Amino acid sequence: MIKPRCTRIGGLFASILLVAVFCGLLGQAGAQEKSFLWQLQSANSRFYIVGSIHFMKKEHYPLKKVIEDAFDNVKKLVLEIDLPDATTQKAQAVTAEKGIYRDGTTLRQNIPSDTYALAERRAKDLGIEIKALNSFKPWVVALMLTSLKLQQLGFDPNHGIDRYLAKRAKQAGKETAGLETLEFQVGLLDQLSKRNQEMLLRQSLNEITLLDENVNQIVQFWSRGDLTGVEKLLLKGMQQFPELHQKVFAERNRRWLGQIERLIAEGLDVMVVVGAGHLVGKDGIIELLKQRGYTMEQL
Repeated sequence: MIKPRCTRIGGLFASILLVAVFCGLLGQAGAQEKSFLWQLQSANSRFYIVGSIHFMKKEHYPLKKVIEDAFDNVKKLVLEIDLPDATTQKAQAVTAEKGIYRDGTTLRQNIPSDTYALAERRAKDLGIEIKALNSFKPWVVALMLTSLKLQQLGFDPNHGIDRYLAKRAKQAGKETAGLETLEFQVGLLDQLSKRNQEMLLRQSLNEITLLDENVNQIVQFWSRGDLTGVEKLLLKGMQQFPELHQKVFAERNRRWLGQIERLIAEGLDVMVVVGAGHLVGKDGIIELLKQRGYTMEQL
């Protein structure tokens, strides 16, 4: 049995559902361009929100100066999960506990034959025998194949923005925290219905073939802070799966909103870092904060 070593829970959802969150910051932005960084207009504190890219290349660092400077201005870093606490070993253990069939059945017995055949073809293209994945549930297979494809393209979760900033925070002695736990993130996928897990896998298998074609366009949108372009490319696949969108994005965004408002009320200098897909659209955190009366400036 192979271990789900490609899985990095900090980038769990973006690596599966968002074709764009593995893109880097390429080239220099013009004066009129923005970044995926927002600042709350407040006289009491410095409060920033960054859209994270979970798969990057080492060559993409340092980040844009405006992001690096904002990080230097804060005392606390809040991530989707507290990455310093979510070690690779812990992530593997939690994923294996939830993501392996314990009832004697296999992947092949739990998904339609055409989806299994598609998974077999995609796995073969990536150099994996589908038999090696048969003990895993659909959401784990989706994670593993997508992560492997991204790594073959040269993108590494170890160089994701969230991990980069978490490492910098540790080196600088800044406090870190998480909006949710590792166990919650894994449980969210594992609690999806059998049908939704199969849809998640199929969507991921279809998107794998688009990664090479879309990456340059996505990079351009992300690097210049083009919300409309990023939203279109990030969320277009989710339009077919409204239930998944609600659970993975909308519901989590609303839960996070209360925590973010409490952080704002504390008046501390804070940077919040979440997947870029959580910041765009009418259900995105930026729009939700604006609806609550906060003034958010994109930098």
